[in-house]
Amino acid sequence: MNEVLRAIKERRSIRSFKTDPVEPEKIEAILEAARWAPSGKNTQPWRLVVVESREKREQLGRLVTQMDMIRTAPVTIAVLLDTQAGYDRTKDVQAIGACAQNILLAAHSLGLGACWIGRVRDEQVERVLGAREHEELMVLIPVGYPKESPPPRDRKPLAELVRRI
Repeated sequence: MNEVLRAIKERRSIRSFKTDPVEPEKIEAILEAARWAPSGKNTQPWRLVVVESREKREQLGRLVTQMDMIRTAPVTIAVLLDTQAGYDRTKDVQAIGACAQNILLAAHSLGLGACWIGRVRDEQVERVLGAREHEELMVLIPVGYPKESPPPRDRKPLAELVRRI
């Protein structure tokens, strides 16, 4: 099977992480993958904040409590929407989704785990991240070496999802 298609099928949401640090070159590779996401008119409306310091992870962990992922993952990547960079909110938010998917797939391809936390427009979190006035939180993605290996989840058959006309 093609390696991209395999990565899409094998990637899982990882919610439990080892304490091992993530190598800087792997973080850079993930950020590079994020940069290459598609966007309408190539506006690239995403801004990325890499949270590595224990202090900031603790602050975020008090605000975003889902399974304590932010505190336990050695890195969290926040994806922000730069409202001054885009041209159409719906298309810009779609581009943010593509950027987040690139991050998830890149992390998986590098032997890392990650999870999409759909935390949107949280002023307290934005303050901790140092978001600018024209930047809006769209997603948080904790990244680290997986402590778990979840099994595949069921998917609906294509017949339920696809219509051909």
